[in-house]
Amino acid sequence: MIVRRITAGEQRRAEELFSIAFETPWQEEACPAEKYAAFLDDNETMTSCLSILPFSVHFDGEKVKMAGIGGVSSLPHYRRTGGIRGCFEKMLPDLYREGYLFSMLYPFSTNYYRKFGYEVWARGARYELDLSHIPVLPREGWSLLADKSNREKILGDVRQLTKEWERHYNGMAELTGKEYAFVTEADPYRRQEFVYIHYDAQGAPAGYMVCRKEKDGQEQRMVCSRFVFRDRVGIRGLLTLAKSMQADHRSIVFTLPSSVCLDPLIDEWSLGAFSRSDASLGMARIVNVEEALKTARYRGSGRLSIEISDGQIAENNDIFTVWFDGGRAVSVARGAGEKPVIRMEISEFSRFLMGAADASALQFSPRAYGYSQDDLALLGQIFYEKPCFLTEYF
Repeated sequence: MIVRRITAGEQRRAEELFSIAFETPWQEEACPAEKYAAFLDDNETMTSCLSILPFSVHFDGEKVKMAGIGGVSSLPHYRRTGGIRGCFEKMLPDLYREGYLFSMLYPFSTNYYRKFGYEVWARGARYELDLSHIPVLPREGWSLLADKSNREKILGDVRQLTKEWERHYNGMAELTGKEYAFVTEADPYRRQEFVYIHYDAQGAPAGYMVCRKEKDGQEQRMVCSRFVFRDRVGIRGLLTLAKSMQADHRSIVFTLPSSVCLDPLIDEWSLGAFSRSDASLGMARIVNVEEALKTARYRGSGRLSIEISDGQIAENNDIFTVWFDGGRAVSVARGAGEKPVIRMEISEFSRFLMGAADASALQFSPRAYGYSQDDLALLGQIFYEKPCFLTEYF
């Protein structure tokens, strides 16, 4: 088996492989992504492939480089022959050398991708609100539907709201031009996808949602792919707009960061008026431990040594000592004969440093070792829950 990056001439074959693996009609990629593929020893017969989509994401107040992994596929008659494993084993060290700090993906199996250092890193909250039970809220401002007549103007306001939203959450990708196609190509009359933006009484953008109707038995509901708001005025405006559609729709569905609590807005908790469930935000892994420790935000001041085990990226297998003061790293050193306070596999280190769990959850981890209960206060200065969210798919 040979594993390598594909050439431009092999792009079409990789797209065809994906269409067979996922049983979807072939479509030429508008923006071809970089791909790794596994080949038979003839170096021509492609058996498996995956795509890398580069993003800039927010992490502890900084923007860093992240590789979104998508299109992971193998032809049925070559599955379980090691092609995907080979692609990850070739790709991950390359990502390290190319300056990526994180990588993220949406798994078909969490156990499978954990072998490559990925871990479930955060979860969103998926809400469904019965429109008839949404309280009548004060009308503050007005709402618009994006279409050909106004989408250029609306685009700037959506960008403003999105950038404010992005800065609040670890893992949020910085949207570029092509990711705003839901606005720039908005055509609700033909596509039946609706982009509504709400403005406050002074005319400032306060929130937007992107939704389409979905059949639920004999009823319809509004399912939002994006639901973004600046403040109370924004979410009240969006919910008031949704309530005005209750003659045709039973409910509205949207996903928010789990750190956002809507409970004070919800009056009725019985009668099937409200439900909230976990929403998967995929898996993530840290690609460069040293740079992640330099970039992370800490609590207070201190010093801690961590030993990392990474089966894919050799450069991460070391003891890292971080000195931090005023919430930021002063220095990060390797080795130097330090005794680690904790030993962690890269998957678990990724979960905790990104802010998906508090240090108190270490007691349930099968992939963190060597620390004592007395160490938890110090570990809590590095590992603590942070607002996390992700809206992009790869």
